[in-house]
Amino acid sequence: MKFVRLIDRISMYRFVLLALVVLAVYSLAVAASDTDFAYTATQLVGSLAILVVVCGVVTYACAAVVRVPPGSESWLITALILFFIFPGVTDSDAAWGLVLAAAVASASKYALAVRRRHIVNPAVAGAVISYLLAYFSIGPFEYPVWWVAAEPLLIAMIVVGAAVVWKLREGWLVGVYVAVSVLTIIVVALDADTPIGDALDLGFTSTPLLFVAAIMLTEPLTSPATRIPKVLYAALVAVLMFWGQTFEITSDFTLAFVPEIALLAGSLFTFVVGMRWRRTVLTVDSVRPIGVDTYEVLATPPLRFAPGQWAQISAATWSPTPDKQGTRRVLSLAGAPSETHTRFGFTAIGEPSAFKKRLIDGSTTTLYVDEVGGDFRLPRKTSTPTVFIAGGIGVTPFRSMLAELTAKTGGDLSHVSMIYAANSDDRLVYADVLDAAKNLGAQVITVVGGLVSVEEIDSIARPGAHYYLSGPPAMLAALKPMLIRAEPQLRWQPWRVHTDRFIGY
Repeated sequence: MKFVRLIDRISMYRFVLLALVVLAVYSLAVAASDTDFAYTATQLVGSLAILVVVCGVVTYACAAVVRVPPGSESWLITALILFFIFPGVTDSDAAWGLVLAAAVASASKYALAVRRRHIVNPAVAGAVISYLLAYFSIGPFEYPVWWVAAEPLLIAMIVVGAAVVWKLREGWLVGVYVAVSVLTIIVVALDADTPIGDALDLGFTSTPLLFVAAIMLTEPLTSPATRIPKVLYAALVAVLMFWGQTFEITSDFTLAFVPEIALLAGSLFTFVVGMRWRRTVLTVDSVRPIGVDTYEVLATPPLRFAPGQWAQISAATWSPTPDKQGTRRVLSLAGAPSETHTRFGFTAIGEPSAFKKRLIDGSTTTLYVDEVGGDFRLPRKTSTPTVFIAGGIGVTPFRSMLAELTAKTGGDLSHVSMIYAANSDDRLVYADVLDAAKNLGAQVITVVGGLVSVEEIDSIARPGAHYYLSGPPAMLAALKPMLIRAEPQLRWQPWRVHTDRFIGY
């Protein structure tokens, strides 16, 4: 549990960065010890150094021009992804090719963006431009080779990839991608009269299937925010990558869906789907403490959203020194759609990040809502038995849901039960909303300074109910077996359990 709590405190981008660093170190060790590896350790170190320096310089230069703070980790992640995509440095032309690819990738974050949304994953932008220029023999560009798919790296890729998927809670997205990839490989093998086992072995050991699944698809800014678009996105990239079709565009140019082109198509799909959301500029009206280390922000105008959804918030205040945790936060919306303000809560335990510190002291007066999304939503029938279990600041989406249910059910919440756990009485928030819910018939249990017990779960379990869990991952992991014990049918009906996990911000 302590290890899980430690992981929970690491932001998602920092975790991905650490995972890529681990994979890079392992790759260098393999290159140094395996004489049959495609590149020497010296060649790989050279390419990594070039990519890190160029990505850093171009990122900070572009950030200074457009007056937004540079991401402290995103440019390093881009450099490491390019490291695994492009060949090691073998001569001066290869070095210049890496310089140009890194420059294109880093600049694309600022040049290829609309309303603060990336049109294309930056690493994909660098890879696609390099692919096209290499195809037409323009300059020193080299084809992306995706050497991360080398068989000696397979076990490390599985371990690192599984850790990233677990941290980002993107098992559904990755599962769909892998399943559709396998199905596509099988169909293509049958059509070509190739042994299915050989085709699958080739797919997992000689293509970047696992790297794309764990690192590329899961990038939050270039993947859809809700489940159905995510399924379509994953399936689209999988089919295009493994379909094996080549299209003749002109007599001199054919289009092959190599990994970077398939990912480009996926990024464009995400961008088109996401463009239905109009970026909103919020004016901060107030920031007030509502509990120990807990604050609530009220801002205008009100957003359009469904109760339980989150908003991706940014406050792009220029500073040459970046916020170590980035300039964006994903926060659950605490208000009801009918309210006249946008409302969300957050905690600031210990030394808060620069983002939160500026909110608390009033320095930040303008916020940007880059996206609203999430599938943590109430059942379509408002009379469906519903059970909420919240831990700490995880109560915020339930405040929104309770307000919505009150409005839609005519004030009858007898079908609602809730357990709210906090470390101490002074960390319990939104007591007014919970008291109002009690008065309307809801069953509300508060747990202070301890864990939710089996008896408490048994007392709120209802046959056929939908269960909504919001809180730290360690808490949610402990709750699921207790829910199944209280209602065994959940083992075969997992769709009735909905989770809103914290992934670190």
